[in-house]
Amino acid sequence: MIFIKRRKSSYIYLIIHSIVAILLVSVYVNRFITPKDFPYFGIVALIFPILVLLHLLFTFVWLIKKEMIFIPFLLLTFLLLFPVKKYIHFGNQKNLSLLNESDKKEELKVLTYNLRYANGNRDLESLEKFIKSKDVDVAFFQEIYTRQWRSKEVFLVDRYNAVFDLVGISSKYPIIDKQKIILPDQGYACMADILKGSDTIRCINIYLEPMYLNKSLFKFSKIDEAKDQTKIVTEKLVNGFKKHQKQLELLTKYIRESPHPTIVCGDMNSVPLSYEYFTMLNENLIDVFETKGQGLGLSFYDYFYPIRIDYIFTNNKFMPISCYVDRTVHFSDHYPVFATMKLNP
Repeated sequence: MIFIKRRKSSYIYLIIHSIVAILLVSVYVNRFITPKDFPYFGIVALIFPILVLLHLLFTFVWLIKKEMIFIPFLLLTFLLLFPVKKYIHFGNQKNLSLLNESDKKEELKVLTYNLRYANGNRDLESLEKFIKSKDVDVAFFQEIYTRQWRSKEVFLVDRYNAVFDLVGISSKYPIIDKQKIILPDQGYACMADILKGSDTIRCINIYLEPMYLNKSLFKFSKIDEAKDQTKIVTEKLVNGFKKHQKQLELLTKYIRESPHPTIVCGDMNSVPLSYEYFTMLNENLIDVFETKGQGLGLSFYDYFYPIRIDYIFTNNKFMPISCYVDRTVHFSDHYPVFATMKLNP
């Protein structure tokens, strides 16, 4: 009787682990299936870190129990090392101190940062000092009041700025052309061509539709409450994914038609392995953090859940040197993301 119970529990455990494994693999379907066709794979991408932890826990239990099923699950673990690099990176970064002077002159230091409107002029002044201390060449900002930025006594007045609605680009180098990119619903984007020496660099700043979630949706005391709020959260996410698809259909045209070396930065309100993320990669862009990142790439911390939604992408005309998230800075509920790169010869 005890043997039968053990066997039954092993089968249940195997079924649960197999479902977790299938979900982990299914996240790659986001490369091919749009939110319009089936938006729920976006939710799988969102819970990917939880699924990885569950998989590792289950695999460890199989090992302790000395079950042969451990082997295929262990192989899956090795395959997961590739997508995990989109969240955490342990190396592959050049030592910046070893770069010679000519290389340093060719460097381009980039920052992307969702400011969440900044809390008044005092924070803007502190932020300005911070940007100058980091010697940032090009800064991409999202969720900043246009009226704050345009005030001649407030923000980055000694730089070249292109500001449209809630997004803006600030550059040490001359901006020779700038344009607002009109997106449907509550998405925002802009574009600026920057002249660095004899090179023109196209910068595209994006802020995709927010999901309009709030912390109260994750607080409940009854099962019925949990069901209702789960339904609300799911609907908000699904609607957001569908709106992102429409916004990206417009944005990708600007990326594809760019005649210049291109940098695409911003808050995509979507995680790695999502449809939105794969759309960027499908445009032959490089995720700089995945290529040359260091440490954790998590950039949004307000919900106490490991979320990476702020990105720096480039086309192959740039050589990424380094990328990291600065978690010591608290002007917003996002952390700033920094990258250093240079143009390929």
